[in-house]
Amino acid sequence: MNRKSLLIWHRRIALALAPLMGLQALTGILMLIPAPAPAITSGPALPPSALVDSAMRAAPGFRAFRLDYPPGAPVVARMSNAAGERVFIQIDPATARVMNRGSLWHDPWRVAEEWHTSLFAGIAGSVLIALEGIGLLALGISGVIFWWPGKGRLRQGLAIPTRAPKRLKLRLWHRSTGVVASMLLGMIAITGVLLVWPLIVPPATGPFLGDPARSDPAPMLDAAYARAALPGQPLRDIRLAPSGHATFHFAAHSTNHWDLDTVSLGPDGAPRITRAADAPALWMRLLPLHTGDALGIFGQVIIALVGGALLFLTISGVIAWNRAHKGKRK
Repeated sequence: MNRKSLLIWHRRIALALAPLMGLQALTGILMLIPAPAPAITSGPALPPSALVDSAMRAAPGFRAFRLDYPPGAPVVARMSNAAGERVFIQIDPATARVMNRGSLWHDPWRVAEEWHTSLFAGIAGSVLIALEGIGLLALGISGVIFWWPGKGRLRQGLAIPTRAPKRLKLRLWHRSTGVVASMLLGMIAITGVLLVWPLIVPPATGPFLGDPARSDPAPMLDAAYARAALPGQPLRDIRLAPSGHATFHFAAHSTNHWDLDTVSLGPDGAPRITRAADAPALWMRLLPLHTGDALGIFGQVIIALVGGALLFLTISGVIAWNRAHKGKRK
């Protein structure tokens, strides 16, 4: 493929993906900002069944499919009904008092997460996100190939002359920003595709919790949790499948706060523990890279800057193409 054809395809892919890339950049930056959490009552958490009962009373007709236990914050019960509608209930873990209730749109951070991972379109949306990640990787590679000035001219190839016309300066800033950010954008694209893959091809369901015909999992939940609990390790979430299966995740003894030990219950009721240190899920290794957590606050700032660069590249690319298109029409 010659340089002209490469540039044509670079522009076509970029224009097709521009809305998605802009959305991914904005939602990704928002998700790096910690969500505000109301204060909770001090004291031990009540049994999971009490929290599920409280959530179901607050949202009649809805069934809990997941309980999230963020550190020092209210438990979040994710609920859905037969029509596919979802609500999120914030519950004080020590008192089971409902602190907040609302749909997904009630919480900007959850809206950002849903847009970022599935475009509110389930598996089809996640497929589009994966294609966008592949497209972003292709744009980074094609852009660097088109720009490559030769070994001894890298610095000159990134230079932006102060006396360059304004129209040309935008293109030069687009070029130089893309080249400088290309490696990190490629890392984000690759890890993003791998992270969204389980949403496209969901894993098998976990251990059986009770009668799948029941709409209320609470009666069996406490007994299951008592068998699954890991001493000294805080509970992070309980995932309840429509089939009646459940999976428990506990904070692992690790410097990576994304590492979770998974507990399931076998047919005999005995807990089966999968340690993150022995068999880490792929996402536990990828998420610290994708979010910058691997380098702490410094890494998060870098990822935020890369997100800003992606937003700039998206906007500047569309503007440059529009100017060129208008020039051809004249």
